Amino acid sequence: MIRTDRNAEINEILRNEYYSFTDPFLTEWSAAFDKEVPPSRINEFGIIDENRYDTDKGVLFVGKETNNWDNEDYEKGILFRGWMEGISKHGLAGGDHISRHPNMWYNIGRWATLICGPSTSIDEIADMKASAISAIGMIAFTNINKVRGKKSSRNEYHQLAKSRIAGELLRREVEIIKPQLIVCCGTYNTVVKSLHDYEGQIIKMPHPGARKKKIKMLYELLRQITPKKKDYCND
Repeated sequence: MIRTDRNAEINEILRNEYYSFTDPFLTEWSAAFDKEVPPSRINEFGIIDENRYDTDKGVLFVGKETNNWDNEDYEKGILFRGWMEGISKHGLAGGDHISRHPNMWYNIGRWATLICGPSTSIDEIADMKASAISAIGMIAFTNINKVRGKKSSRNEYHQLAKSRIAGELLRREVEIIKPQLIVCCGTYNTVVKSLHDYEGQIIKMPHPGARKKKIKMLYELLRQITPKKKDYCND
């Protein structure tokens, strides 16, 4: 069931958690990336579209990190959840990151579409672009690295991902969102090590921008969700 008020409450609780975790997380980020502490806050994630997310049967995607987020973005309040909500409603409006990696966002939307409609034709989903981006509004999303990374995930990311603070914050996000399904986007090992008591299903998928055939990835996702025969999205 979509409970808009509850979804908004969840995002507000998450926002407060991100504020409370900001100082220790930035300290850990600075140590891992060997850089001065960047902005005065970490990024914000959560339920993408509060009017479309199924509160009771939700899906959480867990990615690694994002690039091209600079201090000015944080200072202007341009944060990840709001940005993802924007592209889910208005499409890929542009930006350096999207122009270089559009398939990443198409694949996230395609995977969300398949999870919410496992009987849908794989060929049909594979051809989706604009409708796939819209489907992003049906999920919750977070990154392990709550600040920003490099052009590709390297030792710095892995050091941060293994830190106590990254694991603790991920556990809090899951406790607050309470998803019944977690889709790991190249983050499976980190997620399963952090979420010892999680009782839902964890899906192991590659990074959505991986150089793999989209149909092959869709069939792999279908293989993992089919045995449960469970509806993770709203009717």
